[in-house]
Amino acid sequence: MKQELKSFMKERSPDVLLGIAPADDFTGEEMAAMQRMNAVMAQYSPMYYAESPVVQPRDFLDNARAVIVLAFNFYFGRPELPGRPPRGEIMNFYVNPGCLAHLASKTELVTGFLAERGYGAAQAVAGISVKTIAARSGIGAYGKNGIIQTPELGSAIGLLLLVTDAPLEPDIPLEEPCGSCTLCRQACPTGALDTPYTCDIEKCLTLHMVNNKGDLPEHIREKAGTCIAQCNICVDVCPKNKKLSVQTAIDNPEELVYPDIAGLVNISQKRYQQLFGDTFFDFMFMDKKYIQRNAAVALGNYGDPSHIPDLRQALAADPEEIVRSHAAWALGRIGTAEAKQVLEQHLGDPSAAVQAEIAHALKRL
Repeated sequence: MKQELKSFMKERSPDVLLGIAPADDFTGEEMAAMQRMNAVMAQYSPMYYAESPVVQPRDFLDNARAVIVLAFNFYFGRPELPGRPPRGEIMNFYVNPGCLAHLASKTELVTGFLAERGYGAAQAVAGISVKTIAARSGIGAYGKNGIIQTPELGSAIGLLLLVTDAPLEPDIPLEEPCGSCTLCRQACPTGALDTPYTCDIEKCLTLHMVNNKGDLPEHIREKAGTCIAQCNICVDVCPKNKKLSVQTAIDNPEELVYPDIAGLVNISQKRYQQLFGDTFFDFMFMDKKYIQRNAAVALGNYGDPSHIPDLRQALAADPEEIVRSHAAWALGRIGTAEAKQVLEQHLGDPSAAVQAEIAHALKRL
């Protein structure tokens, strides 16, 4: 049946990879690693709980016998960023409902194949380590950047798990793909990849730019460059991702995927809803103030004085303390006489936290 399923999917969706993993429980070491991740994430986002249980494959389906792993091509090409005017990047999956529809259509092919043979499947959506299961499935293996690398699609992929009661024989796991290459470790701006095959998530820019619902640590701001959401540096430098086929079956709305950074700093609620309402991005970010925070930091790192008016407006008028404080930091980062003047004009901000950020920026100048 496994070979029938693979032939069926290859004929109908040749750009989707399919592997089979056993439905075995996670090892004690794997469970401890996931619990540590929950504890770290809970420090930054109300969406995570330190005491969240680790979900096993059979928790999704009592009589589970295998886990089907699907890997989707999420490579849409790599434009030169940030450019002028500077643009940031948001993952297509976050902002394009068509991406979810594409994944759902491919998933339905698999569930339909199984249903015709009398078997069921449940999608594993939360509380489970998708990468750990994928590494068991023969679809790919952990790279030194802590991301699953596949021979066919590199690591520019989306992964999805289907727990099934079908008697599918597991595939043989692949060997590690990186050899002596250390390009991702060298390129990581924060040292998050200093331990090969593991990402220290508390150092990872993606954790802070997407999940951190507080002030960004100063060392993260300085290393973030023009990142406004997930960081793709380790994916971009990986040799496995140099000759990938561009995904064309899914739209790539450039206004959403590569937005003008300056336009995000003072984005109105109406415009935010027009762009991101009812998307996974809105669910993950929870409030527009966090993308405003990130955009302010990105403009500071970009360093172009022509964006001082955007930061001045945010510092002078935004009702959110977190936006004003990061705009103050960004002005200090730009560091011109005009930026200094703007900071001095707002030393009387009603927020003590913003006042402290302004004073710190002026001290650095």
